[in-house]
Amino acid sequence: MSEPTRPPARGDDGIVYLDTETKDELAQALAEAERAVAAVEEKRRQAEPAPAEGALPAPAGASSSAAGAEAAAPQETRLTDLARRLADVEERLLTEQEESGRLREALLRKTADYDNLRRRTEKEKTDFFRFALSEVFSDLLEVLDNFERALAHLSNGDAAAGTDVHVGIEMISRQLGDVLKKFGLEAVPALGLPFDPNLHEAVVREETESAAPGTVLAILRKGYVLNGRLLRPAKVKVAAAPAAGIGED
Repeated sequence: MSEPTRPPARGDDGIVYLDTETKDELAQALAEAERAVAAVEEKRRQAEPAPAEGALPAPAGASSSAAGAEAAAPQETRLTDLARRLADVEERLLTEQEESGRLREALLRKTADYDNLRRRTEKEKTDFFRFALSEVFSDLLEVLDNFERALAHLSNGDAAAGTDVHVGIEMISRQLGDVLKKFGLEAVPALGLPFDPNLHEAVVREETESAAPGTVLAILRKGYVLNGRLLRPAKVKVAAAPAAGIGED
């Protein structure tokens, strides 16, 4: 077992003084450290590739700079690749946004077209049910006209006026009129009103001073509208202004 190393002696002035044995040990340790450093440098030189013929020796610190450059090169490549991919993603995003806008506009147009078609279809369906019986009603109006002619004939002093026949015909005529009215049939107002070419058909013109020109004086055949649509115009007699006297001085 080796003897413990004695601590160096310190003088009164604070300076450390080494004895001879301690100096020898210190010198031996320094020599071994120098040999170890030399061995490490030798191994590093052997590991480095030999410079090409005619190439200048690399300056001090060149190997560490080259290693740093080699380490930085892949990082720059990755950054460049990421930047390119980011630009591609942004371009695709803009394209998708434009396409989405076009599809949204097309959807809005299609939705509007569908709503218009639905409303138009509903209106056509409603109009169909309201006016599907127009032809039937036109034929029934002839029957109603005959009832009214019969009642007018019986009311003009005929012997049957007030009899059961007259009452029966009047009742049937009124019942038929009520049924047709329930489905939207209404008589066109005309008597005493100004002539309306949209509702009236003038068949007789009478000069008179008792009414303003253009006034309907009589209804020759009733007109009817079905659910607000003209089914048949009223045939009327219209008042006209009297002609001026001829040969007056």
